[in-house]
Formats: sequence, C-alpha cells, structure tokens
Amino acid sequence: MGCQTRSPQPSLIGFADRLGNLSYRYEYPMKLVLIITFWLTVHAVGQAEEKAVTIGLIGDSTVAMQSGWGPAFAGRFDSRAEILNYAKNGATLHSLSAKLDDLVALKPDYVLIQFGHNDQKRYDTTVYRDHLKSYVTRVKNTGGKPIIISSVTRRSFDENGEIVAKLVRNEKYSYQATLTDYANTAKAVAEELGLPFIDLHSASTAHHNEIGQKESMTYNFKEGDITHFNRKGAEAITDLIIEELKTVVPQLGTYLGGKGE
Repeated sequence: MGCQTRSPQPSLIGFADRLGNLSYRYEYPMKLVLIITFWLTVHAVGQAEEKAVTIGLIGDSTVAMQSGWGPAFAGRFDSRAEILNYAKNGATLHSLSAKLDDLVALKPDYVLIQFGHNDQKRYDTTVYRDHLKSYVTRVKNTGGKPIIISSVTRRSFDENGEIVAKLVRNEKYSYQATLTDYANTAKAVAEELGLPFIDLHSASTAHHNEIGQKESMTYNFKEGDITHFNRKGAEAITDLIIEELKTVVPQLGTYLGGKGE
C-alpha cells in the first residue's frame, strides 16, 4: 500500500492578502470576491479528494495475514485507504467476538466480515446466523458499514472435476453442515438486513471450475493445502472480491489504485 502523502497547499491568508492589494490598487472588489470564491471552491474539492477511508477485515485464516486474501486485498487500494486486518487463523464468529470489539473501537468506515470454515466444525447455521447478526449490530453501533462475504470455497474436486462442498465427519471434525450451507446463511442475513453482500463462495466455486483442478492446486499455500493461499491464489481471490465490491459498494471503487488496479 502506498505511502500517504499530501501536496502542500498555498496559504489562503497570503493569497487573500495579495488579492486584497490588487483590489485596493485597481478597485475591483467584485472581481476579488469572485476570485476568492473560486479559490475556496477549488481548495474544498482538493480536500474532498484527499479524504481517507478505513476498511476493517475480520474473519478466519482465509482472510488473515499469513495465508489469506487480506494482504492482497490491501494492496489494491491507494494511499488514502487504511486496511485493518483483524482476521485470525482458526477463528469463528464466536471466538473472535472480542477482537471485533477492538476493531470497531477504531471506528472503521467499513467492515468486511467473512466466516464459515471453522464455524461449520463447531455449531449449526442457526447459531452462525445469530453470531453474524451480532457482528452487524456492533459494527453499525459504532458508525461503520458492514459488508458480508460468504466463505471462499475449499478446492475440493469430485470425480468429475467439479468443486464439491464436503460434509466431513471423522475423529477430528464433525461438520454441522456444508460450507455452502453457511454461505447461503450469510447471504440470507445480508438480504434480511439489507446489507452489501459479496458472494465469494459462488464466485470462487465458479472460478475453480473454470480453471480446473490442476491449475487450482497452484494456489495452495503448501502442498496438499486446499484451503489457504499462496500469493498467486490470494491475488486471484482478491480479483473476485474487488469485482463484486465495485458493484455492491461503488464508493470504495474510488480508492482503488494499488497493484492490479
């Protein structure tokens, strides 16, 4: 993300003084008023163009710094945008609740929320829905605008070479429902509450079906890891997010300007 820089502004007082001298010498008071009005308008527009935005991210390891799409997402914005990544490996909506409080205390303008991968191992979609609604309420209560994102798919392919949402039940995990079920719940919450929604689950599923299993494996954070991303994978998933973000929250499109934009 680029450094935040600000071009030096001419002194308004010095400018007005110079114009005042001209007015006194040539007795053009109306012209002076018009020039000052024009200068102030230009100055105000310049200030508006420099307005910063703060975007919070909260989610699990597929968003987090080490092996998620969060760092690639941050790299797409220009110097006016600050990205606060509060995602954490292994997190659920329930386990990261206190971190959300820390994030909203910083008064971000927007908060992108993506959970599901670990929630499905611990509670059903009804509990997930209630926790997600709590997140939305707390973001709104501090003046932020929540944006719900459905979980990026795992890169699990069936015998026909298509992405499949598996229901894993073994000694280690007992999934309460498929990841698609949690993605559909996230969509339902967004629709019920009238919130911007990025259907990353559907977009990423379609993307991997299009490029195929062999190419999808080049996104793996490490060999055999079909959940997390290396840099190539993170950039590809970020492409999908940004494409939808431009539609559901077009205001944020004005801050794009980093790598790939």
